[in-house]
This record gives sequence, C-alpha cells and structure tokens, in this order.
Amino acid sequence: MPRKNLLLYALCALLSALPCHTLWAHTLTDKERQTVVDGAQQAKTACYKTIYRDTNAYSQCVRDLVAPEKPGSYKRLGAEYFAFAGAMAYVRVSQAGAEQAAVEFLKKYRSTQKRLGVDDEALCATVPGNCTVRIAQSKAMEAAPPKAPVMGVQCLGGVCRIAPKE
Repeated sequence: MPRKNLLLYALCALLSALPCHTLWAHTLTDKERQTVVDGAQQAKTACYKTIYRDTNAYSQCVRDLVAPEKPGSYKRLGAEYFAFAGAMAYVRVSQAGAEQAAVEFLKKYRSTQKRLGVDDEALCATVPGNCTVRIAQSKAMEAAPPKAPVMGVQCLGGVCRIAPKE
C-alpha cells in the first residue's frame, strides 16, 4: 500500500474514533461569549416572566425574539440556549408544557451550536447554573426525547379546555 494511502487510512481511522462534538467544538472568544450572554439576557428579560403562566407564550416570545437574527448568530444561540435552560428549570417543578418547550429549544440551540462550532462547556458557562447537570440533561433528552402528550378536551364545572389526557 502506498505511504500516502496509509496516512489517509490512519487519519480516517483516528477521526472516526473521536466523538463528533470534538470535531466541531471550540471555546468562545470574549466578543462571541459576550454576544451569547447578551442574547441569553435578552431572552430572560423579555420572555422568562411568562413561563410560569403559559409555556406556549414563553416559547412564542423566544421564537419572536430570535426571528430577526441570522440562523448562525451568537445572539440567537444565547437566546435559544437560555430558552432551553429556562424551560428545564420549570420541568423540575412539573410545569405543564415545560418539557415540550425544552425539547423544542434543545433542537434549535443544538442546530445553531453546531453551525457555530461551540463546545458544550463554553456555551453552558454563558448562563448561570450547574453546567454538569445541564449538559447531562441535554444529552439525556437527546438520547430519549419525551413523547408529546395526547391532548383532549377536559370539562370541569361547565368550563372546557384542552389539556393532556391522563
């Protein structure tokens, strides 16, 4: 086998042994980090106050906030990541709809994160909280995403609403 092919084979074998995230991951520059923090802070200020009443309003608020941002912008990444972290805080207290919001924004921030090539630790450090737990939650949710609840009409005392069926 020619030496050139042997080196190419060795390189391919080495790259296939590495986890995918190590191929695209890097830490943030100070400017990039600040832009992510600003996006997260903007989502927190504009949207987080709505989640305790209505997770759908929270999700829509974040969607509206990031809509004008470019798909691969650091500000968008910050807002989407905060939306995930904020939803996870309400998953812990069993807020209705919080898990669906977390799944939605997990997918969105992962897409933006991959596009920008930001590693998990650098991204997690932009939002206060326990990074070990949050990164583990992200990976667990990706491995086994929760199923959407089956919805139905529930009437109580003559007032009807759409609610998850139990």
